[in-house]
Amino acid sequence: MTAHPDLQPLKDRLAEISDLHGAQSLMGWDQRTIMPQKGATIRASRMATLGKLAHERFIDDETGRLLDNLADHERALPFDSDDASLIRVTRRDFEKAKIIPTDLTVEMSLAASAGYQAWVDARATSDYAILLPHLERIVDLHRQAIALSRAALAEVEDDYDILLDDYEPGLKTSEVSRVFDLLKEATIPLVERVRQNPDAVDDRLVHGQFPIETQQSLVTTIAKRLGFTDEAWRLDTTQHPFASSMGTDDIRITTRYYPDFLNPALFGTMHEFGHGLYEHGVSEDLERTPLCQGASMAFHESQSRMWENLIGRGRPFWDYGLPELKRAFPGPFAGASEDDIYRAVNKCGPSLIRVEADELTYNLHIIIRFELERDIFSGAVALSDLPAAWNARYRDYLGIDVPDDAHGVLQDVHWGSGSFGYFPTYALGNVVAAQLWERIGRDLPDLDGDVAKGEFGPLRDWLGENIHRHGRKFSPNELLERVVGVDQFDPQPLIRYLTAKVEGLYGA
Repeated sequence: MTAHPDLQPLKDRLAEISDLHGAQSLMGWDQRTIMPQKGATIRASRMATLGKLAHERFIDDETGRLLDNLADHERALPFDSDDASLIRVTRRDFEKAKIIPTDLTVEMSLAASAGYQAWVDARATSDYAILLPHLERIVDLHRQAIALSRAALAEVEDDYDILLDDYEPGLKTSEVSRVFDLLKEATIPLVERVRQNPDAVDDRLVHGQFPIETQQSLVTTIAKRLGFTDEAWRLDTTQHPFASSMGTDDIRITTRYYPDFLNPALFGTMHEFGHGLYEHGVSEDLERTPLCQGASMAFHESQSRMWENLIGRGRPFWDYGLPELKRAFPGPFAGASEDDIYRAVNKCGPSLIRVEADELTYNLHIIIRFELERDIFSGAVALSDLPAAWNARYRDYLGIDVPDDAHGVLQDVHWGSGSFGYFPTYALGNVVAAQLWERIGRDLPDLDGDVAKGEFGPLRDWLGENIHRHGRKFSPNELLERVVGVDQFDPQPLIRYLTAKVEGLYGA
């Protein structure tokens, strides 16, 4: 088919916008890794300016004109073609972005930058009062955006739908509640089973003295075996680990280290590697377009949680991984067996910190945050009462008391950075990972043996072919339908996986 004359001008425009977002991402990476603390104010202004330029360029009438002119061309193309997908996804983004005035996007960007720095200060001193005024400003701006979106969009059932849509296109609050209710119903009895037999699993192997420089060498070695390369990736240290992409061959991942606990650096690195591999695997043909990213945050989290848990906490991995541990730390692991380390890294039990939670209780951490976010925007919980509401949920769901704000409401960066609606995607990522894992097991019957030998190429290839290369061409439901044959989040594979694992570790 002959190329439409308006297609290349649209691509050129989107490439420029992508470049602005890339520069903004680079500034964000720098802010969270190596920026001097006093650079926060000017950094906020520079990032807001880039965001303003990108937003103005995107919602310009010329973008709308090009999209209108390409409507018939899109319909004539195969649905899964790159060009049809680009036009379709860009139109949806344009119609949504057009609702929010540029001045409001600038205010939200500035508030998020200021909120991030306030969160850093508040967490360091365990003082929620430092963050509170910033959080009030951020929530007020989100309410303004919600009001504008609610007036312009059809099929919005709940204000929180609009926040979810930023990370999980088309997802409804009612659907999240359905999935999370099923997860909660299945998880709480399993947690109680662990409570009744807490000493069944011994995790002392991963607690001890692990010099940070040696940990850095260890996690770099493992990351390179998984697929990390010095030519296209970086691994840095930060307070709250994240992954960022400036392009398919410029992947930045981060981790953090504790000198007396091995899990955060090891599994944090594997987690962020999963995010980075997704971005690295998007087809080069989609570079500098809105399609050059994951299908949704739940799909992104499915990739990170797969490498962290289904691989890293799986028994086959430790046939490869234990010798690496023994080379790095010959003393602590000298007499350990593969089964010993497998059990140690899978010890379950209620804990305070989400990012250090085990597979079983992790989803309860997310459900708590989802319910609090929903209550904030419904007006059921005042921001001034948020720490108390947080502490009450932790007592009710996990049976633990929160000692201070740093170990409670201030432990995550998300709210201070304005990322409301993001948290549910973590648990939904676990759901998707389990759905994909059952399909992978059928397609790659030798996977356990490959992983045991430290051969991860077959899994990388499967993910690249079925998930990564498509970028954002398909909606989450469309991609699920293509890969697993079910067009919705199904928690049952995850429930089966968790039940089997807990029964294997703690007894039926």
